[in-house]
Amino acid sequence: MTQLTKLERAAISAILAEKPNFLSPLREQLQSVVVEKRENTGGGFFTTISVSSTAAPAILSSPLGLNVYANVDGMEYGLGMLLFFEHGRMSLLEGYSVGGENTSAIKFEQVAFAIRDAPSTLLGNVS
Repeated sequence: MTQLTKLERAAISAILAEKPNFLSPLREQLQSVVVEKRENTGGGFFTTISVSSTAAPAILSSPLGLNVYANVDGMEYGLGMLLFFEHGRMSLLEGYSVGGENTSAIKFEQVAFAIRDAPSTLLGNVS
């Protein structure tokens, strides 16, 4: 069973905070998240996730995360973050390059980052 990286968990937690009315079922889902697949697309990443079938579904629009960004070491403009749902359950986290930067060389499992509520340019390291 593969766990979320620090970046993935921080991004999902920030995204869930945007929906305080749904926080209880979403936190329950987050506790049971399993990573099925990771892909660095060269323009960001996709993390396919699943949650326990016993976790309560949340009735909300998909995707969430319209105001969640990450300054990432090695990127000038960072990533935007979106969380997608299927049938009320988390299914995919997308990190997309805000400035169109190539992310192929970035190891998202280990990278230093800072979660923000707006895109910004990175001046120096985030670690």
